Amino acid sequence: QAYFLFSLPDLTPLMDTLVILNLAFNNLFFFPVEVLNIKTLQVLVLRNNPIREIPNDISRLKTLKKFIISFNLLSELPDGLFLLDNLQHLDIAYNDITFIHNDIKKLRQLEILNIEGNQLSALPSGLLNLPLKYLRIENSFIHPLLWNEQNQNQPQKLTHLAALCFSRNNLRERYTDISEDIKKILDDCTACDCCSGPRYGKGLRLVQVYRDVFKFGRLPFYFHACSSSCRRAF
Repeated sequence: QAYFLFSLPDLTPLMDTLVILNLAFNNLFFFPVEVLNIKTLQVLVLRNNPIREIPNDISRLKTLKKFIISFNLLSELPDGLFLLDNLQHLDIAYNDITFIHNDIKKLRQLEILNIEGNQLSALPSGLLNLPLKYLRIENSFIHPLLWNEQNQNQPQKLTHLAALCFSRNNLRERYTDISEDIKKILDDCTACDCCSGPRYGKGLRLVQVYRDVFKFGRLPFYFHACSSSCRRAF
């Protein structure tokens, strides 16, 4: 750490043995993709660098247990990060992150999460499924005055509502001759956080407040509903 490196030296001789790599307090403007080839890496520290993006290929670090990339310039997290099955400690404090995808629920081993100092106004509902023992959320926009504002939504697209209607009523059994462009729309869905059915597009966001979760008094969580009726029922 603190060598003001702009790039890494050759790590090839260490690819099969390196367990801990601390690159904190350097001048790494880009995520050092060389580390993705280290098969044995368990701890990666990238604190205090001007890194703006984590590559999706971070999913290759199958043995990673601790990942610290606080005090950088991140604005989002890649899907590949949520495929690290052995990750137990994640520190993304003091970045510019406004939203964390609900796929964080895939990190089944995650026990320590530090997300303080970001621009988050609520937490992903997927956190409720994790065995967290330690959570930091200070210095963010998580405040009751903002919860009503975060509940505001734009109207859903008619295409998404039509696809939802088609799927809910099992119309694929009736209409077998479907064009490829329509099939693509029908296959592009995620799970509704409220009813667990299909959700097309972003859906409708709502904020639910839970008490005494992770030793906090009140915490807001984002949920995304597939339709207005599902949102009201939830």
